[in-house]
Order: sequence, then structure tokens, then C-alpha cells
Amino acid sequence: MTESPTEAAQLAGYASALADSLDRHVPEWIRLILGQRAGAVDGSELGAVAERIAAGPGAEVLTEVRRLLETDIDQQWSSPLEIVRRLVPVLSEELRAMGAEPVARDARTIEISPDDDYRLTPATFAEIHADLHEPGLAWGAAKAHVHLKRHADPEPQPIVVVFAPDLGDRTRFDPFVVTHVRSAGKLTEFAESTEPDLVIVDLDRTSAPADFRIDNAHVVGFGSHVDTDRHDDALDAGFDAVMARSVFFRRMPELLAPVAKSQR
Repeated sequence: MTESPTEAAQLAGYASALADSLDRHVPEWIRLILGQRAGAVDGSELGAVAERIAAGPGAEVLTEVRRLLETDIDQQWSSPLEIVRRLVPVLSEELRAMGAEPVARDARTIEISPDDDYRLTPATFAEIHADLHEPGLAWGAAKAHVHLKRHADPEPQPIVVVFAPDLGDRTRFDPFVVTHVRSAGKLTEFAESTEPDLVIVDLDRTSAPADFRIDNAHVVGFGSHVDTDRHDDALDAGFDAVMARSVFFRRMPELLAPVAKSQR
């Protein structure tokens, strides 16, 4: 099964909107992050460095991001955020040349990004600019919907694996085959014989979100809105979406809809 012309047009529109928004905000992020990390460096020097990076490596990165977003999702070689993160070594090198002091980092941050001395790596689109959150979320959801519609088996019910004690109204899951697991190990065992369509993870119940990342499955995590470090860990591990507990339960029908529709 493939997406309809309307769904294809919607995905293309979301991709174009995300590329346009990144074009606007990445140069601004370059200027802002240099200003925040450079300390007492002369403002005119900072401005010149930011303009040079934006016009050179920044422009190259944004060109590749747009090319990626214009490519069919089954042929995409990376993610927009991963491509933007290629600017981190460039920015770090400039900061070191200006004599900027490295930023204090905890052990977990160092383990995730050992070479990011200035803590520049954006974990989410919103860390580049708040206005990128919505276009990033919309594109990600549309891409997941099209991927599921193309690749899900049209005959069996979609398979949802849950690592959470309670998801409320069970009738929401009537169109699905739901399997509950009590550990990442059990999830891995299950995935060895059955390919899940969706994995739902209560992040408050694990200190290792990466253990719950399953290839070829849409993985959604939710947890306390104040535990941003764990949310970031889940995104770094490759979760497709991470949100506060209240937002997850409010948006659950929206999150389940693409999985259910992909089977029709």
C-alpha cells in the first residue's frame, strides 16, 4: 500500500516548510551560540566569524538539508537534525581559536558527545529555535505516517508494544495487537520474531532509553515534563517523538491514527 496523492502533497509541504524554517533560523542560531559561548570576545569579530560560517559551512549544510527533504523518504540518507549537527565541530574550532573557555559538562553529556567541549549539539529542533518545534514535529509525523502506510503489512492488525503500566482507555487499542513488556530485554526478544509497528515507552520507568530503540519501528516516549535530560537521551537514542506525559495522553489518538490507517 502506498500513500495517496493528498498525503504525498502534505508530506512535501511539511518538508518544504521545515527547510524554509531552518534556512531562517540556523544562521541566527550560529550567531547566538557563538555569542553565548565566546565570552568577552569583541562583538565585531564575533559577527564576522558568524557571517563567514553562515555563508560557508552553514549554507552547505542547509543546501544538503533541503536536498534531503526533497528526496523520497525511503532514499533519505540522514536526518535534518543530524546534518545541522555537522556545524558543531566548525563552531567549536572557531571558539577554541578565539580562546573561549569550554563549558562544564556532566559525565552523561561527555559520554554522549565527547568532543563537544562547548555543549553546542542541539538535541531537538527547538534547541536551534523555538519556532522550529512545530514544523519539525509536523514533518516527522507525516514521514512516519507515509512510512507506515508503505511498509506495513496490509493484512494483520498493526502491532504495538508497550512499556508502561497503564495507558488508560483500552478501547483506543482495539484496532491493534498490543503486547506489554516488562524490560528492554523482553522487547528485544519480542522484536527478534515479530516486527512492531509502534513502541510506546514510559521514560520514567527506565534510565536507559537507548535500550528501547527498535529498528524499523516508530518509537514514542513520554515522561515527566521536568526530566528534560532523559527526554534528550531518548531523542539522541533515535526515538521518533518524545513528549511530556500530559501531552502524550492528550495526543494519543493522533499518535495512533497513522498506525491504524496504514493497515486499511
